Amino acid sequence: MQPNKLTALDFEDIKSSIKSYLRTRDEFTDYDFDGSSLSYLIDVLSYNSYYSAFIANMSMNEAFLPSATLRDNVVNIAKLLNYVPRSITCAKACIKLEVQTSKTNLAYPSSVTLKRGPVARGSTFIWNVLEDITVEVDTVTGKAEFDAVTINEGSLINFTYTVNTFQAQEYKIPSEDADIETLRVTVKANESSTTSDLYNRVETVTNLTGTTRSYFLSEGEDMRYQVRFGDDSIGRKLKDGEVVNFEYLTCSGTEANEVTEFDYIGTTEDSNQIVVANSDVQLIVKDRSQMGSAAETVESIKYMAPRYYASQYRAVTAQDYAVITKNLYSNAESVVAYGGDSLTPPIYGKVYVAVKTKTGTALNDQSKKDLQTKLRAYSMASIDPIVIDPDELYIYPKVFVLYDTGVTSNTSEIKTNIQNAINDWATQTQINNFNSTFRNQQFQKAITLSDKAISDVSVQTSLLKYIKADTNQTNTYCISTGGALYNSAPSNTDGACTKEPVILSGNFRTADRPGIDQQFEDDGFGKLKIFYNTGNKKVYTNNSAGSINYDTGEICIGPINLVGSGDNVPGSTNLNLTDPVTGLGDVIDPSLLPTNTDLPVLFIPANNTTIPASTPGTVISVVNPEVTVAPIGTIPPTTIPLNSLTPTTFNTTPTLVEVNLITNTGDPDQSTCF
Repeated sequence: MQPNKLTALDFEDIKSSIKSYLRTRDEFTDYDFDGSSLSYLIDVLSYNSYYSAFIANMSMNEAFLPSATLRDNVVNIAKLLNYVPRSITCAKACIKLEVQTSKTNLAYPSSVTLKRGPVARGSTFIWNVLEDITVEVDTVTGKAEFDAVTINEGSLINFTYTVNTFQAQEYKIPSEDADIETLRVTVKANESSTTSDLYNRVETVTNLTGTTRSYFLSEGEDMRYQVRFGDDSIGRKLKDGEVVNFEYLTCSGTEANEVTEFDYIGTTEDSNQIVVANSDVQLIVKDRSQMGSAAETVESIKYMAPRYYASQYRAVTAQDYAVITKNLYSNAESVVAYGGDSLTPPIYGKVYVAVKTKTGTALNDQSKKDLQTKLRAYSMASIDPIVIDPDELYIYPKVFVLYDTGVTSNTSEIKTNIQNAINDWATQTQINNFNSTFRNQQFQKAITLSDKAISDVSVQTSLLKYIKADTNQTNTYCISTGGALYNSAPSNTDGACTKEPVILSGNFRTADRPGIDQQFEDDGFGKLKIFYNTGNKKVYTNNSAGSINYDTGEICIGPINLVGSGDNVPGSTNLNLTDPVTGLGDVIDPSLLPTNTDLPVLFIPANNTTIPASTPGTVISVVNPEVTVAPIGTIPPTTIPLNSLTPTTFNTTPTLVEVNLITNTGDPDQSTCF
């Protein structure tokens, strides 16, 4: 008889299988007595079989990427796919330095240089610039201005190796918390040499010769990276006695994010080689610290490695562009790419790459250009990659809840439970990201189940988008809602057929009326009207200021010249008003106008049950809702929020529903450095 349960891995199952086999043998009689010697031997054999099976199973699991669990094993498999896991990333901040120099021989110096190394102290961290920065000095005032300086948190480390070709030598970065994006590798002929060659990191052998100064990077044991050089065929080979120097930052990753205050501790030297006193240097914070992140997780490596390998260092499909972009830009929370042929009307020969950052801020123009340049190295000859901002569409719900007073009277507890349920719902549906869809039924169900006292839930849903205008420029601005707009019922007022507006903007100022806040709304028949309020009366200044397509949800305002929005308006001293009541006048100095003219627009969708993304690059985010809790018997408001649109609430960035592992801090403004 053959042993049964050959697939059993549990100790008891193995023991039972052995006993079943021994029952078929006449030579053994005491196998089934726990106190017998043979029973102990069976236990030992079972334990041995159990451990052998466990080790064999683990060994096989660790040999394949989907089932591997140990980081070293996952990394080793990823090496076969030529994938290098991301290291810890140092936090960055953006500052401005104003330096007041002193005269030497009755003349100011021609330039000032900010020396590389520590430049600021913020919180408990040290912040550095990685290269010398030189700017010219104003010959009249003696001031020098370092604008938009990126500072990196961490400590600058230098580590050297002396090449010894007579032994097997490995070039490892000894620090576990090294940011490999800051790694600078140089090689000099010997220890006394004053010059060195800069070696560049490469990932492929394409275009490499025997003299190319290059190196390959891989992650080794214990999350320490290893550098490999060429062999005089693929890249230059190191010679005996040469000195290899590694310079890099070690940092704290996410711990250094959100620092807002910095003290200057750097070294600034003028062209006369005179060090400027720190008291003569003013530090201005332009952007808080951000973009610090931990090393890539095992789960991320297992997901990204095969997809990065599939791209084969070229971008053909939209997925290739998304994967390569995420690898090139470490601050990307999520990336989506799509061809221009999928748009209406189609745009051929272009692929659009939308990047949602970890910090919530949009990429500035220079960052987009840099990323586009890097992507062109991977793209097909006829395809032009275009990096764009995500199309932000905000869902603004107002929640009205009826509760049973016989169950509880603690409305604060009900609101807390509702908020927690909404956060759980957002995490499960991965809202606030690409490829998300808002489903009102799921949203209401999560609220209903949040507390046993809740008997009924009513939700008003409106949508929010921002018009990002160019200050003091006459333009027409269009936004797309992605779906049909609500068609309000006509009413008869004073013998005229009118409709309730379903679109309302926040406050804005125009070049011809810079002294008064205006808004625009629709007339229900396809036109936009601009007005300002005088008490409870609307005074219309333009009855044909734009158009609306209620079927497609496209809204266009203009031509219009915006000079401010919300609370960000021209200063009263910069206005020449001819009529203070109507706001008529002009701007004295356009250069003093605010640059942030993000104008919120609220509108009511025709279908509030399911709201999908209008384009592949649309991010649907849910604004933290207003919650009203009332006892049973209270009449809830209608689900259509006519006459209750409040876009001025969003003159600043709305607070979004919390989603685990997704950061939504920041504002619609473009960051000055990032």
